[in-house]
Amino acid sequence: MPATPTPSSTHLVLIPSYNTGAKVLETVTEALQYWAPVWVVVDGSNDGSGEELDALAKTKEHLRVFRLARNQGKGSAILHGFDEAEAHAYTHILCMDADGQHPADMIPDYMSLSMAMPERMILGKPIFDDTAPRIRVNGRKLSNFWVNVETLWDGIGDSLFGMRVYPVPDLIRIMERIRWARRYDFDAEIAVRLSWRGVRPVNLPTPVKYLTVDEGGVSHFKYGRDNVLITWMHFRLFVLQWWFRAPGLALRRRRVNKAEQLENPDSDESLRAVQKCISRHYRTKWHQAYAKSKLRTDPVYEATLSVLKDYPDLPLLDLGCGIGLLEFYLRERGINTPLIALDQDAGKIKIASNIANTHYKNLRFEVTRAENSLPEFQGNVALLDVLQYCSEDLQEDILRKAADAVAPGGVLVIRSGLNDSSCRSKISKLVDRIGCLVSWMKSSVHDFPTKTFVSEILISEGLHGESQPLWGNTPFNNYLMVYRRPQIKESGAGKTQQ
Repeated sequence: MPATPTPSSTHLVLIPSYNTGAKVLETVTEALQYWAPVWVVVDGSNDGSGEELDALAKTKEHLRVFRLARNQGKGSAILHGFDEAEAHAYTHILCMDADGQHPADMIPDYMSLSMAMPERMILGKPIFDDTAPRIRVNGRKLSNFWVNVETLWDGIGDSLFGMRVYPVPDLIRIMERIRWARRYDFDAEIAVRLSWRGVRPVNLPTPVKYLTVDEGGVSHFKYGRDNVLITWMHFRLFVLQWWFRAPGLALRRRRVNKAEQLENPDSDESLRAVQKCISRHYRTKWHQAYAKSKLRTDPVYEATLSVLKDYPDLPLLDLGCGIGLLEFYLRERGINTPLIALDQDAGKIKIASNIANTHYKNLRFEVTRAENSLPEFQGNVALLDVLQYCSEDLQEDILRKAADAVAPGGVLVIRSGLNDSSCRSKISKLVDRIGCLVSWMKSSVHDFPTKTFVSEILISEGLHGESQPLWGNTPFNNYLMVYRRPQIKESGAGKTQQ
C-alpha cells in the first residue's frame, strides 16, 4: 500500500477509543497506511492516550482526533463521529475497534465493496482463530439467532462484530429517534434497525485476533453487565416492537427475494419470467398455453442451452424448429449468435417468423422438408424430436446431413426418444401418434431409433459424443445426445485434429 493513500471525499475510517493505551496509536498508524482520512473519537479516556493521539495528529495530515469530556459508550462515540462526518458531507463510515483486533489491511476491501453497493451496510463476519475465548464465540451465537429472527433472516452474518461500513444518513436518522444503542448494545441494535429501515447487509469474512495483555490487548467487556444489556436490547426489539413490524417485514422480504431471484438468470423466478415472456408473444390462447406448458415441463430447452453456452461464437442450425420455442428461449437466455431454423410445417414457420420479426434479431425461419438438402451452413446443429417421424433410411440421411453441417469445434445436439422395451418408450410412441391424429404433427410416427444406430452413423461422420436420459418431469423415453466434431489445428505438417 502507498505510504499516503489518496484521501476520499466520501468514505472515512472512524475509530472509537476508550482507555486502549498505546495499542490505539498502533491501530491508527496502521489504518493510515491503507486509508485516508482516519478519525478517532476519544471517549473520555484518562490513560493519556488522548494526548498521544493529539500529538500524532500534528504529524499526520489525514488524522483527526475528537475528545469527549466523559465516557459515554461506544454508540455515543460513534454517533459523535457520524454527526461530524455528515457536517463535512461524508456519506459512508467504516467503524473499527481501537484494540487491534480488526485487520487494517482489509480496509480497502470494505471500502471498495461499499462504493460498489453504496445502499448497503457492509458487515464484517469474523473468522476466529485459537485466541478467541470460547465463551465469547459461543455466546454471540445466541445474539445472532435473535437478530436473524428480528430481521426475518435478512442476511446479517454476525450481530456483534464491530468492523463495518455504515451509510451515514441512515445511521444518524435512526440514532436520532432512539435513546438506546449508546453502549455495547450498539452493534447489534443498529444492524437490526438498519435492516428494518431497508438497508440490506453484505457480509465480508474477516480474520479477528484476540490479543493478550502482554500483546497490548485491552477489553472493557463485562460479562454480567453487557450480557444483561444485550438481553434487554433483544427484549425491546422482539417483544415490544417486532410483532408490529413483522407483517411489513415479511412483505418486504418477499419482494426482495423475488427481486434477487430475477437478478439471477438461472433462478426459478427468472425462468418463470422467461417462460411467461415467450408465451405472450403468441397470438392465440392455444399457442400461449402450449408454449408455457412446454417451456415449464420439457427439460430440452435448458439442456440445449447448457450445451450451447460452451460454443458462444458459432451460429446454430435448428432442424425441426416447430413454432420457434428453442430459438426464442435461447435469445431470452443470452445466446445471440445467428440462428437458422427449418421446419416442414409452413403454418408453424409463419407463426415463428412473425414473432421473430417483431421481437428478436438475427433469426431466420424457413420451410423445408427433411429429405431436402440443407442450406450452406457450418456451426452448431440442433435436431430435436425429428428422427421418430422418419423412416430408417431418412433418419440416416438426416443424421449425415446434420453431421456434415457441424463445424470443426462445433456440436450436434439431438433429442429423441429411443427404441427399447420400456414403458416410457410405449408412452412416447402413443403421444406422438395422438399428436399426428389431431394434426399438430404433420408426419406420422415411423419408429424411434436405437442408441447404437445413431452412434454408429455419427462416429462414421467424424463426431464423438455421449447420450444420457432427458426425462425431466415427463413420462417420455427421451435422451439427449451430444456429439462434437474435433477442432482442426494447423501444424507444420498440415492439419491435425485436436
